[in-house]
Amino acid sequence: MKNKKKEKQDGFLKEILSELGGYILIEIVWNIIWNILLFIPRMIIRLIKSIW
Repeated sequence: MKNKKKEKQDGFLKEILSELGGYILIEIVWNIIWNILLFIPRMIIRLIKSIW
């Protein structure tokens, strides 16, 4: 019975870690995309200000 409980706990922990890892990966990608989207308008505004 102890072996079965350990196997279930290991599977549960591995499942949580894999979901958490996927969530962290999605957060990192989302932050990169968001920073790029915010960076482009700032560059355009700086370009216009430098021309005028």
